[in-house]
Amino acid sequence: MITLAEPIDLDTLRIRHEFISSPAFSPSVDAVAARFQIGCQHARVALESLASEGFLQRMPDGRYVHVPLAKVNEGC
Repeated sequence: MITLAEPIDLDTLRIRHEFISSPAFSPSVDAVAARFQIGCQHARVALESLASEGFLQRMPDGRYVHVPLAKVNEGC
């Protein structure tokens, strides 16, 4: 059976990889836009997408941090 899903953006995959490979990575939207040479709006959409799935958390100062898998599954 084939299921439909949202298309995967390659920039979002690159950003996800950066968070996995560099655990201390905690950038703002502007920092992600500069690092990956993408527009600020595109960076914001990618980061919010990762946050909405629970992979990232947006901090009060606007930075994004990776949420470790163990923390995501604490309620189980």
